[in-house]
Amino acid sequence: MKIINETFKWASSLTQRNDTKYIIIHHRAGDGDVQSIHQGHIERGFSGIGYHFYVRKNGEVHKGRPIGTVGAHTLGKNQDSIGVCFEGNFEKEFAMSSAQQKSGKELIDYLKTLYPMAKVHRHSDFQRTACPGKKFPFDKIKEGVKDMTVDEAVEIVQAKSGLEDETIEFLLCYKYGEELIKKIAEAMI
Repeated sequence: MKIINETFKWASSLTQRNDTKYIIIHHRAGDGDVQSIHQGHIERGFSGIGYHFYVRKNGEVHKGRPIGTVGAHTLGKNQDSIGVCFEGNFEKEFAMSSAQQKSGKELIDYLKTLYPMAKVHRHSDFQRTACPGKKFPFDKIKEGVKDMTVDEAVEIVQAKSGLEDETIEFLLCYKYGEELIKKIAEAMI
């Protein structure tokens, strides 16, 4: 996963954060780039973008507010959390793109490595809101990228592609066949 660094002009100074207890997941409830969020948050009276990361539908991960600073995304929890926002409206949209889901999982893994004690929560766990939406794949994102077994990968590939057992066996015969099957399966989920 590559994190794209953005350059922002902050409307006011940012405050350093001393603790990270939570990783809080949001949805944008719409589309648009990270600069439009930044501008919108300034118009609402914030210093700038309140989220620390923004995951686009195409899988791009953009850095928002510096990770060591207090966010502006969850009232009462900004002092000890990291805000991660996903492009889209998951109250309305049926499914998250596989690229966005993969990047989201990788970002959560990265953040859990930096802050192993931090718990992953929905915005709605702390406030009366629908965010990140009832159709947001929270459990899949929360678990991060799990190491898939070959048997699990074969099951996914067969279920989603309809490939016959002989074709799967043929693919597994290659030197890197098991890794190939896992990569195909990961692309399908």
